[in-house]
Amino acid sequence: MRRTLYLVIFVVIVVTLAVGGYYYSHRTGKAAATPAAAGCDTPAAPPRPKTPPPKVPDFGVEAGCGPGGAEKKK
Repeated sequence: MRRTLYLVIFVVIVVTLAVGGYYYSHRTGKAAATPAAAGCDTPAAPPRPKTPPPKVPDFGVEAGCGPGGAEKKK
């Protein structure tokens, strides 16, 4: 094949990649321009349940077993 044919194929590939990049950046730019919530990256907290959680008998948090509350002796 001649050099000009290779050059034409190369130019077509480069133009296709450039147009694809422009299209992709244009599409993502529109999505970023209209966010669902203004300036918020994290979702909202779930709504509180309408009924309180059930009370389980004999369930409680036990005290820790470490020297956390005791003072250090020198």
